[in-house]
Amino acid sequence: MKCQNANNYAFYILAISSLFFSFLAHAHIEHTVIAYYDLNAGRNAHYQLILSPQHKDTALTLIPLEHNNQVPSVFEISTCLNRSTESSQQGELHFSDAKADNNDLRLSNFSSFIVEHNLHTWWIHLNPQQNLLFTQDVGGLLITDPSAFTFSTTSCQQN
Repeated sequence: MKCQNANNYAFYILAISSLFFSFLAHAHIEHTVIAYYDLNAGRNAHYQLILSPQHKDTALTLIPLEHNNQVPSVFEISTCLNRSTESSQQGELHFSDAKADNNDLRLSNFSSFIVEHNLHTWWIHLNPQQNLLFTQDVGGLLITDPSAFTFSTTSCQQN
């Protein structure tokens, strides 16, 4: 009886561990996704984030992952460099223009805020794997992969 229980126990451990490791082996991130959750209203939204250089400015595109709405919202970013040493760089990201889907209230409101308030973000290159982004206007803090930002920098103009 003890041998049969041990075999059942071993079978369950083997089945669960093989299931776990097969999911672990197939887990990978295909897209950068931004999620929005409104717990009070019980609504959520997910967006695919794409960064692409466009001439002098970088464009940040958000595409809704909903099946009924695939209209992208595009935010143009211009960058400049404040300080640079051998090991570090820091500067600013300025949202220079925003074209959001008017049917998406979250992004159209955010787009209006960016255009009206000239939202900008400080960026610091920490190391070859990480940039630190801080938005003082809305209090956001984000660590990103520098290879995702293929922007060109110029000197920031001092006002």
